[in-house]
Amino acid sequence: MANRNLSGELALLATEVDSLAKTLARTEVELERERSRRREVEAELHGLREQLAICRQRAKKAEGEVAKFAAQTDRERHAAEMLERELRQQLAVTEESSEQLRSSLEQKEGERRALEKNLRELMDNLRNAAIEAGRASGDREATEPG
Repeated sequence: MANRNLSGELALLATEVDSLAKTLARTEVELERERSRRREVEAELHGLREQLAICRQRAKKAEGEVAKFAAQTDRERHAAEMLERELRQQLAVTEESSEQLRSSLEQKEGERRALEKNLRELMDNLRNAAIEAGRASGDREATEPG
């Protein structure tokens, strides 16, 4: 009976070892799959880190360009403001000159009308004087014996 028992126990142990061997083989296959997946993930992680580094470099370069553009924009805005101030000053001077010229023109126009009126009056006076002189001359001729 001891042999039977021993032989049964050995059969059970062999079955258990076989089961454990199969479990071990499945576990090793699964472990290898996990290792392979880990290598893939690590490779992907490495690629992502490289892409991140490249993106950071691009972002830094873009920030520099934005800062450069902002500084240039500020300079151009300042120059435009200065030009606008100068043009406004020139416009004010021009408007003042224009107003002075308009005023001077009005004054000259008034003087021209006054001179025109004086000229008409002078011409009227000369005509009247000529008429009077002609009458006086005709009266003298009539009173002088000839």
